[in-house]
Amino acid sequence: MADIAEYPVVHTCYGPIRGIKKVACTGVNYFNFQRIPYCKPPVNERRFKELELPEPWTEPADCSQQGPGGFQFSKLLNKIIGSEDHLYINVYTKQLKPVKPLPVMLWIHGGAFMRGSGGTEMYGPDYLIQKDIVLVTFNYRIGAFGFLSFDSPDLAIPGNGGLKDQNLAIRWVRDNIANFGGDPTNVTLFGESAGGCSVHYHMVSGQSEGLFQRAIVMSGCTLNSWSTAPRRNMGERLAKALGWNGQGGEAGALKVLMSASAEDITVKQEQILTQNELENRILFAFGPVVEPYINGKTFIPKSPLEMCREAWSSGIDILIGGNSEEGLFCMSEIKEKPAIFDNLKDFEYLVPLELGLVRGSQACKDFGLKMKRFYYGDTKPSFENRNGYLTLMTDKLFWHGLHRTIYSRIESKKPSKTFVYRFAVDSDTYNHYRIYFCDRNARGTAHADDLSYIFKNAFSDIPAQDSFEYKTMMRMVELLSNFAVTGTPNGGLAGDIWAPIEPVTGPYKCLNITNEGLSFTDFPEMERMELWDSMYKREQLY
Repeated sequence: MADIAEYPVVHTCYGPIRGIKKVACTGVNYFNFQRIPYCKPPVNERRFKELELPEPWTEPADCSQQGPGGFQFSKLLNKIIGSEDHLYINVYTKQLKPVKPLPVMLWIHGGAFMRGSGGTEMYGPDYLIQKDIVLVTFNYRIGAFGFLSFDSPDLAIPGNGGLKDQNLAIRWVRDNIANFGGDPTNVTLFGESAGGCSVHYHMVSGQSEGLFQRAIVMSGCTLNSWSTAPRRNMGERLAKALGWNGQGGEAGALKVLMSASAEDITVKQEQILTQNELENRILFAFGPVVEPYINGKTFIPKSPLEMCREAWSSGIDILIGGNSEEGLFCMSEIKEKPAIFDNLKDFEYLVPLELGLVRGSQACKDFGLKMKRFYYGDTKPSFENRNGYLTLMTDKLFWHGLHRTIYSRIESKKPSKTFVYRFAVDSDTYNHYRIYFCDRNARGTAHADDLSYIFKNAFSDIPAQDSFEYKTMMRMVELLSNFAVTGTPNGGLAGDIWAPIEPVTGPYKCLNITNEGLSFTDFPEMERMELWDSMYKREQLY
């Protein structure tokens, strides 16, 4: 008979599950539950469709081992990996029956809406589980599987399936987390990159109203240029790439997509963007869209900017920020294609598309030249002086959207707090995204480098306790868990210096997180933000 202490059984609203006791690399004992179903597998006739709730079961399901991620191209392994049967939740907790229910930290993974998973390869619980919280991660559908969108209501695929998956997972946490020792009335939703953008979408969509009490938005938000995918018949274009003859309209395209192999869809979805779309920095073919018609489950009914102005979450407290050199994630692309610099010309194609300016118009050219002068002065853009381009991409793809979101929070005039941070820790060995995916010889804090200090990953062991990397990890864990537990990030190793932004427009302060520690300072990139602000009309900004 299994040892209950080693293999605990917990009841969910669909049936019992069995986990396993583990020891984190930080020495903490915890209970591990993985591969918990929160829906029927989206396979065969359920591919692309609205999720269905699981069939109940009676015998304990084995939830001691991790399940697969969704189908995707792995840059690290240089091959297709995944499964369509991947919609599972993972729960990590030190106490199944605490004296008082524990705050819940619910993580949404990133990956450009095209890749990633909630697995322990990137998001091990070892660091955060040191604190008195329950940590939850999960998978959602990615790429075309999660973000296919057709105009016809008859097909019942309006888009944003991946976000609706997330919504169902959040509801599962509300309904079940008490059985794992968690407090369903104290849930902090947090995520990074596409995960941060997803968190923000839940903050502005009425479908998720009241499902969580705090939010942490990291390196991605709904006001980033990539937060919505263009409605350019991507489903039909993908079907044609898979051999569709163009007959039968959207229904004909869907028939091809339903019969295609998951591997072929995964390969072809990476190839359907046009050269013009790539020049305009459209990053992926499938992601969140403004849905083509309204029904009871519509998640994004109108532009993110309009949704921000009416956000239900204006009344909840948030942390929001990013990394100092986010744009370093473009490094691998410019190393592979140095001709990108020759095609920059006068930066016209880097002007935000949402401004509605026609490429080739005088206004668009003027803004392009303004950016070129700001980031390059009189020098010629090239791979050798790439820092100007990488800094521009930091601002274009990440920080200006975050900056606008911060101001939109100020504009709401609700009695809630907005804490702004800037992560600028530069390690030779522990900034794993920069080292493995950008350039191990580059310096700076790339997109996703902060994750190595929040989650244990497969790239390396826990840092030595006398290192600044270890101290950074402990500070990050303290800041985030303090916020989830008490509503303020301050206290303990985090100190007591981080104040929310004041309800006035103009320069604001941030918590600056560096190799040396923490400081509360004027946001260093404000001059760059003002440049981007100057391109927008007041009603376009926030």
